[in-house]
Amino acid sequence: MILRRCGLIAPASRLAMTFSGILQDCAATLGTQALDVLLPRSCMLCGESVSASGAALCAGCYDCFVKITGPVCTRCGKAFTSPHGGNHLCGDCITRRVHFDCARSAGVYAGELRRAIRQFKFNRRSMLAAPLADFAAESCEAVGPKQGYAALVPVPLHPHRLCSRGYNQSLLLALRLSRQWEVKVERDYLRRITWTVSQTSLRRSQRRRAVRGAFTCRSRRYAGKRLLLIDDVFTSGATVDECARILKRFGAAAVDVLTVARTLKGQPEWQ
Repeated sequence: MILRRCGLIAPASRLAMTFSGILQDCAATLGTQALDVLLPRSCMLCGESVSASGAALCAGCYDCFVKITGPVCTRCGKAFTSPHGGNHLCGDCITRRVHFDCARSAGVYAGELRRAIRQFKFNRRSMLAAPLADFAAESCEAVGPKQGYAALVPVPLHPHRLCSRGYNQSLLLALRLSRQWEVKVERDYLRRITWTVSQTSLRRSQRRRAVRGAFTCRSRRYAGKRLLLIDDVFTSGATVDECARILKRFGAAAVDVLTVARTLKGQPEWQ
């Protein structure tokens, strides 16, 4: 077979393995979600019972989330060390151009909030989308429905990573916010077109190089509109900045960013 030799047709065994893996991932995700609904509810962090119907976290764990209260950078949302004074631009935003207009994070990526995000992101605890999105919505006033966003845009995953993870955590957060704010979600307007290694072990400069050219948009239908990017954690800002650059290249007038948490200087993830 000439086509097979050229790599245009995969062997049947390889296709079977690929589809089998996808089906297993989907089944695992659906099974987790079904158990979340059918079994008695307990906190997904500490295991204590929760009284609220459908709650994924107990009040004790939720109350341990550390909010970023300010003062913060008016552009990137970085929290300043001193609690005194008002919001103003940080040194990085003065000296380095960023493509997003305003970024805000609800809490510090540490303690129970870090545990919750990691469970949500890596352990298929999809029900944690609700309390994490609620925390972001109630903690961030600079970004939200009052800004007149045309759509919420979740940061996309590459299809390979989406298959292995089972769902896009940013999309689940955006869907929850959409129901609260009555702002539509664009599920696939922004697409990830290149595969990159996990950025966990990369330094800030390496993260920016890794995501350069990794995204594209499907059209210019949001030309002249304001969009809100949704993601779970703001670390170096490289990913959301590249997303904002592409959205503006395709005509967006303004792009803000909302994340559940932000790493602080000195944390391993920040380097």
